[in-house]
Amino acid sequence: MKRALFAVLGAVLFALLSYGLVELFALWYGPRYIRSDSDIGDAFMGALAFMLVCMITGGIVGYRWASRRSRL
Repeated sequence: MKRALFAVLGAVLFALLSYGLVELFALWYGPRYIRSDSDIGDAFMGALAFMLVCMITGGIVGYRWASRRSRL
């Protein structure tokens, strides 16, 4: 149960951090390079893919951290 909780917490934490990074990137990228709806869609899909990878990575890191702490 503890490992599952840490995995979920890690995934949520990494998802929130990736959301912040995506927002910072959007503030820089949007005014400079977005010219059409297609550009917005491409940027949005890239952001979603990045956030998904970060969420999965956070779950793995949280699970491993809980596993490491239980051995100590």
